[in-house]
Amino acid sequence: MTRQRSFSAEYVEAARTWFEEVLQAARDVHVMGERRAAEGILLSLDRWFIDRDVVRRGQSPLTELGMVVGAILGDGALPRPDGGEYAPDMSVLGSPVGAHITLTFDDADLLGHAVLDAISVRR
Repeated sequence: MTRQRSFSAEYVEAARTWFEEVLQAARDVHVMGERRAAEGILLSLDRWFIDRDVVRRGQSPLTELGMVVGAILGDGALPRPDGGEYAPDMSVLGSPVGAHITLTFDDADLLGHAVLDAISVRR
């Protein structure tokens, strides 16, 4: 698998457009299942940048997204990041390692936009 350090502005904008449209559609039709819908949105966003080469030395929304995906696919508890730093008070969602997470659309909105902004800056 190729590891990418940057993505074209067009690719990031396509991901941003997709993310915003899916999040708005989920909000528009939400009756029940917000947690699962928010999880699905973040899992899907992670796939857009699956080939990313995350620098794991410092705090990053990209690392936090990976941790959230690990929780979604695992037992629901936020795992410790692989070889990286993580401080809840400096994170997007503020969840401590080991906490069971229950995502909302607002959580997906905050984390998704933070990831997209971080990737845009790294180009």
